[in-house]
Amino acid sequence: MDIQSIKVDLIHWLTELQDQKILEQLQIFKAQQEKGLSNAHKALLNERLASYKNDPTNVLDWEEVMEEIEKGL
Repeated sequence: MDIQSIKVDLIHWLTELQDQKILEQLQIFKAQQEKGLSNAHKALLNERLASYKNDPTNVLDWEEVMEEIEKGL
């Protein structure tokens, strides 16, 4: 399905939608999308990208992250 077909499908679905909670959630999502990333988030991403570029071997894979989380529980 191409992007235009997806849009038309969503527009049709949205015009028929009667669930106020879903509509409110979509409204919140729309507002967040319009704002984009905050300056704090951008700065954090830039910091982490610089750290990775400085030493790309200093990373954890998913299994290591999960082990660390489980140790903390």
